[in-house]
Amino acid sequence: MKRIQTAILAAFVLASPALAQQNNLDFKLINATGYDIKSVYVSPTTVNTWSDDILGQEVLEDTLSADVTFTGDTSECNADIKVEWNDEGEQPVVWQGLDLCKISEITLKYDHATDVTTAEVK
Repeated sequence: MKRIQTAILAAFVLASPALAQQNNLDFKLINATGYDIKSVYVSPTTVNTWSDDILGQEVLEDTLSADVTFTGDTSECNADIKVEWNDEGEQPVVWQGLDLCKISEITLKYDHATDVTTAEVK
């Protein structure tokens, strides 16, 4: 499986930096959906806004993967992830409360029969 050449950086902004501790939130994102991904947003579950698109100008094509690397305050493990598709007609998909401290790989899959997109975590 191919990989996007450059690592993707994301940063969490937390309300209480005094409680900060470093956690390894980095993970590999694998696109096994059959569709290209235009944008990926990752934010702490406790925040009501999305981060910037961690893909930047890139598109995560089907069968490709990207390394997501976090910088800054990484004290909060639980995160929400939103994926937007390259096909403008498709609705974004959101996963909530993923414990990134325990996840090293997320594989996104789409089932044509059920019209459901899932995230398989390791």
